[in-house]
Amino acid sequence: MNRRIDFVWLCVAVTGAVSFAANFARADEPTFVAPSIQVPPGFTVEVAAAPPLVRHPLMANFDERGRLFIAESAGENLRREELEARLPNFIRMLEDTDGDGRFDRSTIFADQMTLPQGALWHDGALYVAAPPCIWRLEDTDDDGVADRREKLVDQFGYTGNAASVHGCFLGPEGRIYWCDGRHGHEFRNERGEIVSQGKAARIFSCRPDGSDIQVHCGGGMDNPVEIDFLSTGEMLGTVNLFYRKRGDCLVNWARGGVYPRYDQPQCIAEFPSTGDLLGPVHDYGHVAVSGMMRYRGEAWGDGFRDNLFVTHFNTHQVA
Repeated sequence: MNRRIDFVWLCVAVTGAVSFAANFARADEPTFVAPSIQVPPGFTVEVAAAPPLVRHPLMANFDERGRLFIAESAGENLRREELEARLPNFIRMLEDTDGDGRFDRSTIFADQMTLPQGALWHDGALYVAAPPCIWRLEDTDDDGVADRREKLVDQFGYTGNAASVHGCFLGPEGRIYWCDGRHGHEFRNERGEIVSQGKAARIFSCRPDGSDIQVHCGGGMDNPVEIDFLSTGEMLGTVNLFYRKRGDCLVNWARGGVYPRYDQPQCIAEFPSTGDLLGPVHDYGHVAVSGMMRYRGEAWGDGFRDNLFVTHFNTHQVA
């Protein structure tokens, strides 16, 4: 049985391709050449989207209509001050209007954002982690552009190095989850009083309306990136710089769990602890984990169902 893998520029970039362009690209862009991607026997790779439809994708999520919402960068590495002054990044929406399996329409769903690092379509709205906030974006007139923006949760610290908020992710109980890197947070109520504060990295959740913010777990790790749930409800995730000098890991995010690093004692002290710090499920080494998903589909057969797929930025692999 031949199994097809559709790659948006988002995924192909992780596996090592560079300089995508379509035959109708700008004159200063190179002609698109399909990259060489090694896959197991029985699999084929097809391009689902390339420039100019999409150029610098980070993370993405589908809605129930098959539209793909992409958190995209303008292609510059900027510090917090520059990001907030220029708001250069955005959310792009891709559509396949003729049903041929390739995207052919690109729309900027939401512009003027700092650094969006994730997208979750849920109940008619897009939930996006873009520091210093968690956003809810809604297109009320179905023209492909978000006309309602709501700050659900803020403020989160960040510098522009991407070790900040990532998400959002939908929990099996209907809560909205996100990761926060080790740059701290400070939440205030409507009277301006601080209700939560800390420097440590954390996994947060809230209700879809932004209420009932809870901490699931946390610790001294540098940059938690992804969350997904097993069919049993257990939460797994990926972390960059779980330990020093450099270790990027797969982790079981246990409720109430406290995680290293051991060179961050002030962060560890922010959590009640009754035993040893929790370790990783798997140590990938210095790979820069950048995405993760649990395969829920049927196209590849039962042998792949519930497998975890993790992207490694440094090694240009999907493992």
